[in-house]
Amino acid sequence: MGKIWRFVFILLACIFTLHLIRDILQIFEVHNMLTDIDLVYRPHKWCSPYCDYVSILPEIFGIVGSIIVLKRKWIGVLGVLVLLSLILWPFMVYLP
Repeated sequence: MGKIWRFVFILLACIFTLHLIRDILQIFEVHNMLTDIDLVYRPHKWCSPYCDYVSILPEIFGIVGSIIVLKRKWIGVLGVLVLLSLILWPFMVYLP
């Protein structure tokens, strides 16, 4: 695995971790700079009371998958699945 791909998976692990922390803080209604950012986040109708819970499993998959890829130093099927999971994020953001 090249240095660029290693950087990509480190960045993905950090982003997934940050998003998971933000969702957990929102579930427990802890208000701070991280949870009150309205730049991209908005309430959705399709997942109304469960929006914070919907993304927890993909985030955990992204964290664990990225760490496994980094440890074994080979992208493989797991790395491709982590990268393909990123396609879901824009769809979830733009759903009503």
